[in-house]
Amino acid sequence: MSVTISKRKKYVRPMTATWWQKLDFYKAYMVREATSIFAVWFCIVLLYGVLCLASNPVPGLGIIDFIGFLRNPIVVFLNIITLIATLYHTATYFVMTPKVMNIIVKNERLPHHLLRNALWAVTAVISVIALILVYM
Repeated sequence: MSVTISKRKKYVRPMTATWWQKLDFYKAYMVREATSIFAVWFCIVLLYGVLCLASNPVPGLGIIDFIGFLRNPIVVFLNIITLIATLYHTATYFVMTPKVMNIIVKNERLPHHLLRNALWAVTAVISVIALILVYM
């Protein structure tokens, strides 16, 4: 079995570190992907809360430590930024979803605004239910 070796150089497409700064579409994509950093922060806060509750055998003291942590101004600021990033991520997701999904009803495509508004309605209903459960 013979192997043919090409004497041509392979074409390597140049890729700079700022490739995403050329188009607004890429910029929006990178900002949307960067919101995952804040999702990680929120997961860490929740994990810390669970650890505070589980590590202290005296009832009530673990939650006092966690509430003290949440009252820290840096944590409050990071949580506000996390909320804004999550809302941006949700809004871009809800705008993108109807374009990706082809829902056909009676041989016609469902208008984009119907699915987008339905997603927002479900989000609002679940948020109201969560607020009711928290303040009961």
